[in-house]
Amino acid sequence: MRTVRYQPPYGNHVFIDTGAEIVKLAHLRRGTVTVSAGDLVRAGQVLGEVGNSGNSTEPHLHIHAERDGLGLDLEFTGITGPLYRGRTVRT
Repeated sequence: MRTVRYQPPYGNHVFIDTGAEIVKLAHLRRGTVTVSAGDLVRAGQVLGEVGNSGNSTEPHLHIHAERDGLGLDLEFTGITGPLYRGRTVRT
């Protein structure tokens, strides 16, 4: 775990350092983050709840991945059909 804190515009967020990439999860609900800076995390672990903190107009999870400061294309597996605003996704 790289950072866990509140910072505009991300709001409550978790930044995960994979060793090669940084994965940013932002706009988490206040008081729901379950990890601390320096923690090791595993696939499937709950890190927090979707919220509306920071520069946000509605509850959502902002996911961003980057390597060397450049954004990466993300691919979500196990999700069928198109992703669109307001869709609930459960895996």
